[in-house]
Amino acid sequence: QHLTAGVKVSIKGFGKDLSVNGTLRMKRNDVVRLSLRFLGMEIGVMEFTPQDVLLVDRYHKQYVRAAYSEVSFLRQADLDFYALQSLFWNELFVPGERQAKNNTRRFSIVSDNGCSMLTLDDTPQLNYTFVTHTDKALIEQVKVTGRKAGDKGEFCWTYADFAPFAGRKFPRNMEMSVTGTGRNMGLTLRLSSLNTDSNWNTRTSVSAKYTKRTVDEVLGGLKL
Repeated sequence: QHLTAGVKVSIKGFGKDLSVNGTLRMKRNDVVRLSLRFLGMEIGVMEFTPQDVLLVDRYHKQYVRAAYSEVSFLRQADLDFYALQSLFWNELFVPGERQAKNNTRRFSIVSDNGCSMLTLDDTPQLNYTFVTHTDKALIEQVKVTGRKAGDKGEFCWTYADFAPFAGRKFPRNMEMSVTGTGRNMGLTLRLSSLNTDSNWNTRTSVSAKYTKRTVDEVLGGLKL
C-alpha cells in the first residue's frame, strides 16, 4: 500500500538539463508525491491525487493546483490519477478505469523473441502498448501513440533495474519522455532505499503567502 524511496531526478525540456535529489512517496489509490531537494532544502513538489495535480515551487513561492485535463502532456495521453499511479507502480492500466484486471479482454497480445506486447487499441484516439519480458512478466515499457497516421506525438515510460521489494520486483530506474509534439521533454527517476514506510503526511500544505499560478503561466515560463 505504501512505497517510499530516495530518488535522483533528471529533467530535460526546460531549456536546460536539471538534476536534483529528492524523495518519492506513494500511497495506493491516494497520492503520488515527488519532492525535489537541493543543498538539503525542499525546492519543489509534484503531487498527484485523485482530485488534482499540485505543483509547488518553493524557490519562487508559487504553486499550481489544476485538474488533469489542464496539464497538456497528461491530457494528450489521456492520463488520469489511476493511470498515472499505475505508471509509477509499474502496473497495467486502462484509461478511465480504476483497475485493469476487469478489462483484460480488451488487450490484444503479440509475442516475439521473448517479449510480449499487450495493446489496448479500442480507445477512441490513442493506442496504449505495454511491452513485457514474457518469462519475467514485468512491464518494461509503456507507449501511448495516436491512432491516426498523421499523429506524431508519443508518450513513453521505460523501466529498468528491477529489484526485490515487498514480495515483487520493482523498477529502480524509470524514464518518461514526450516527443513529436514540438515541445519534447523527459524525466528520469533513479530510486534507492525502497521501503514501505507509512509514517508521513499524505497531503502537502501550501503557505498562504504563496502565489497561485495557472498551468499555462508556469509551463510558459519554462518554455514548455
